[in-house]
Order: sequence, then C-alpha cells, then structure tokens
Amino acid sequence: MITLLKRRRLALVLLIAFVFSCFVQANTPLSPAERAASIEGVSRILNEQYVFPDTALKVSALLQQQEQKGALADITNQEQFVEKIGALLRQHSGDGHLSLALITEQGGVSHRLKETDPLKTNNFAFEQARILPGNVGYLKLHKFWQADEAHKIGHAALVFLSHSDHLVIDLRDSGGGSPELVQYLISHFVPEDTLLWDLFDRNGKSTEQVRSQAVPDSELLKTKPLYILQSKELVSAGEFFSYTLQQLGRAVVIGETSAGLAHYTGAARVNDWLFVRIPMFRPVNPVTGTNFEGVGVQPNIRVSAEMALYTALRVVNKGR
Repeated sequence: MITLLKRRRLALVLLIAFVFSCFVQANTPLSPAERAASIEGVSRILNEQYVFPDTALKVSALLQQQEQKGALADITNQEQFVEKIGALLRQHSGDGHLSLALITEQGGVSHRLKETDPLKTNNFAFEQARILPGNVGYLKLHKFWQADEAHKIGHAALVFLSHSDHLVIDLRDSGGGSPELVQYLISHFVPEDTLLWDLFDRNGKSTEQVRSQAVPDSELLKTKPLYILQSKELVSAGEFFSYTLQQLGRAVVIGETSAGLAHYTGAARVNDWLFVRIPMFRPVNPVTGTNFEGVGVQPNIRVSAEMALYTALRVVNKGR
C-alpha cells in the first residue's frame, strides 16, 4: 500500500518531470545545416536592407567567419539562435534596434514588439492625465502606440491639460513605438507645417519630410511652458518626442541621457520560423543636421530619473 507521504513524493516527481518536459519541448532543435542557412539568410537581409550598407557588410562577414570557424556550434536550438545571434548583431553594429525574433512567439512578422506589461497595453499606454498643485498639468505615457485610438486619447488628454499653467510630460518609463503618434502629439505644441525631421534611405536619398499637422483645440498648447522627463531607458519613439521638441526650443528635457535608438525599423522574414527587426531609414533633425543614434538625447537639466519630476516642479515654482 502506498502511504500518503509516498503519494505526495510521487506527485512531486511527476510534476517536476512534467515541467522539465515542457521546458525541453519549448526549445526547438536546430541542426548545424539549419543554423548555417539561417545565418546566411540573416546576412542576406542585412546586405539588402540595413540602413548603413558598410556596417551590414562588416557584420555579415563577422557572422559568416564565426560560423565557419565553429564558434557558433554551441547554438543547437532556435531560441539560442535568436538570443545569441541577436546579441552579436547588436554588438558588432552598435545598433540596439537590430534584433531577431521567433515568428510563433510574436504572432507573425512585425516591427512592433509584442507587449505583455499592462502599463503598456491598458488605455493605449496613457496612464495619467491630471493637474498637480500649482495648476501644473501632468501626463504619464508608457508607449507610443500605432493606432487611431491612441491619437484620440492623446489629443483628449492634452486638451484636458491645456488650461494648466505649465505642462510636464513623463516619459521616464516609456518605450518606443509609433513615429506617427510622435508626429501627431508634437503637432499640438508647434505651428502647423513645421519640419520635424527628414528621412533618408540606406543610399542617402531623402524619402520623406515629416511635418507637423493641423490639430484642433491646441492653440493654448502652442506657447505652454513644457517639460519632458526622461530616463536612460527611454528609447526610439520616446526619444524622437523629447529630442524634436527640445531642438525646436519648445521643451526643457529633464533627467538622464536616453538610450540612443534613432532609426526607423521594419521587419523581414528570414525563413519559416525567424525574422529580423532591422533599421531601414535614418532620420535627420533640421536644426542639428543629425540625430541621437548612439549618443542619446542629452537633457537640458541632468538629474537622476527619480529626481526628474521633483526638479521640474522646482523649476516651475522658481519661475513663478
């Protein structure tokens, strides 16, 4: 007869075995031939689409060399491939936007990251729009979503805050996202048809001029004293927002230097299980003639991210 203790031990052993089997099944095996073919596919896409052709040649050559020398032989499943080859791409290119992803995990081939954090999914990442003491407007945003609904929510929040005396936009916990939403939100603060940035392709050809749009009910915001809070984790679209308004003289940026990811990123399928998120276009600011790639957005007032809101409120009160 099996005692209660033995039953519990048996159940525990079976549970551990089940968890281990799930873990093993989650890692899809990758043969040496499949690994080599995948590296070849990644290299081809780099040389066809990456924003800097010379960098693409260098990075793809390094990958091919390491594969031929056997330095990548320890990669035996798809998950390892994504992690290790992706890290090598970023290391050799210096481009934090360049990455690999599994098609099944991401639900398809897309440059948009699959978000699971509720703060980046609830209400299209607009967390707070409120009035702080002293009639200071405060907007907290966690991501720039590419959706019409995000445009509507952002507009409603800014109109709600437009009767404040000063406005603070908190991007300290914000990720990247949609340049279109950045363009639209910036349009609330600058005159219509202001040149925000130019886009150049990998051959150095100008492909688009991004300009501010006509936005209703934004007159009060055009001259509103504006402060943007950022941290070292701020990337991509959030950096576009702070950098563009800073260089146009419309905002004071407070906090830490941001991550420095400026390129427009697309996605390209490598094979039936793998795709590349790959920078394809280079934005250029009309004021600086460059962008923040690799250097980040430098704050006007440098303080720790934790002190950024406190500092902004001190600046506002000192101005009074």
